[in-house]
Order: sequence, then structure tokens, then C-alpha cells
Amino acid sequence: MSVEIPASVLVNLTGRDTSSVVNLTTHPMHGGTGAATAAVARLTIQTRERDGRRLDELRVIRKTFRPLSSGRHRHGAREPSHWTYWKRELLAYGSGVLPAGPGLRAPRCYGVSGSTIYLEDVGDRPADVRTSARQLGAWQALAEPPNVAWLSGHQLSQRIEASDLDWSNVRSDNRVKCLWDARHDLLAELAEVAPVLSHGDFHQANLRAYGSDTATLDWGTLGLAPVGADLAHLALSTQRDLLAEYLSGLNGTFSAHVVVRAYRITLALVGSSRVHWMLNEGIDVPDGYVDFLWDNRPRPR
Repeated sequence: MSVEIPASVLVNLTGRDTSSVVNLTTHPMHGGTGAATAAVARLTIQTRERDGRRLDELRVIRKTFRPLSSGRHRHGAREPSHWTYWKRELLAYGSGVLPAGPGLRAPRCYGVSGSTIYLEDVGDRPADVRTSARQLGAWQALAEPPNVAWLSGHQLSQRIEASDLDWSNVRSDNRVKCLWDARHDLLAELAEVAPVLSHGDFHQANLRAYGSDTATLDWGTLGLAPVGADLAHLALSTQRDLLAEYLSGLNGTFSAHVVVRAYRITLALVGSSRVHWMLNEGIDVPDGYVDFLWDNRPRPR
């Protein structure tokens, strides 16, 4: 049968240049993908050595990208500093800037071919979010932002700039609109916070337990963001207070007051915009979600 896997990827998968593919099965995967993702599939590959004596079965994730073509953020798909830039994950894996553990790590990359990337299959076992929060802090305490043109700028600021939310057409808790109405002042505060290297979509569905590491998926929004911003995404996906673990990982690298403030601001703005989106789409807001936002809101300085 004809198979679509580059020879260089096969060499990296097997560690040998003497293997050939005798069978390949494709299993499409759904959900948990970024704005630029066209398709994700798990490939099961059977290989044989040239002498015919060895048969291995391997798995790899094939992920293909394309520019976003619809929605209010589509204009940024070809702008390297915009959060929707479609080539960012390809470039990130090719550059070697992603974390490799111990602790937080990206799946190993076996090769990039055109608009397709071949990644280690890290399985489906959910990560422990408290461990992930601590490992996130440890990575951000030490990671130096690379000097490249394709890092995303502040994603939250870019999103809010393109978002004119109409609250008159949704039935929302007034507390949520109160948080959103403060967005300009809150964004001005965030602009004063030192940025760190940021995953940009650090939510529970993107985290896998892989030994003692947290394997982190979907690096298409890799960029710069205020310290604490990634933690806010994780907290919103779990409705759990993970500040103690995150601060432990940071180990005093940043002022705890600044971290907590930036975290709470990001939580309020991202969370309130998501509530609007859910209501506008007819999706039920999870129980306790608005209370979690309000209880963790940034108080006036």
C-alpha cells in the first residue's frame, strides 16, 4: 500500500535507516486543537527490517496546519506576532525552544514536512493539575524568551482589541459584565507586568501525564504574556485554586503580589469573555463558574 510518511521521520522514529513501512493505519483525533490546526491523527505504523526478520509497531501523531480563514481573528493568521499565526507551532518545534523536561515538556518532534508535523504519542492519561501548575512555574522562572519574530504578542490584549461584546443579547449575571467593563483599566495594569514565555492555552485538556513529567500539547500560541496568565487558563478549566503550587514553582523569581494580581486580572477578563461566548452560543455555563470568577476577581488597588 502507498503510505504518506517522510523517510526522515521514519528514521527518527525507528532510530535506523534500514526500516520500511508495511502497514499504516490512520485514526483521526478530534478536539483540543488550535486555531491553525487543519487535522490531527494518530498513526499506527508497522515496519520491517530489510532482511525481513524484524517487525515493529509504532505510533506517532501527525498534525497538519492551515491559516484561519473565518472569524474576527482571521486577519492575524499570516502575521507572525498575532496569536493566530498559522506557522508558529511548526516553527516552534523546528527551533528547539520548547521545554524538554524534566517537569514541563513538549512531545518529542520526529520531523516537520511542509505544513505537517510528526510528534511523539504521549497517550491520553490526564495530568495532575497541581503538579502541572508547579512545573509551569518552574519552567517560566527559568525560560528565556527566544529572539524570534514569530512569538505571539499578548494574546489577551489582541483578543480584546477585536472583541466588541454585546451584552444586551445574552442573559448574564451582572457580576460578569462588571468584570468585562473594567477591561481597559485592567489591561493597562497588565501592560506593566514583566512578560514571561507563555504557552498561551494552558488548560487541562492540553496536559498529559507522562512519567513524572507533564507533556503539554498545542504550542500554536507560544508567546509572551504576563506572569500568571497561563495559570489563569488552567484555573478556568478546573475551577481550582492552584496559586500555591504555581508560586512554589516560581520559587521567588517574581513578586508574589505581582503574580497574583496578573493572574486575577487574566482570570477575570478571559473568564468573562468565555461566559459571553457560552451564552451567545446557547451553551450552559458550568455550575460555579461565575462564582469562581467573582471570588477571585482583582480588587481595586
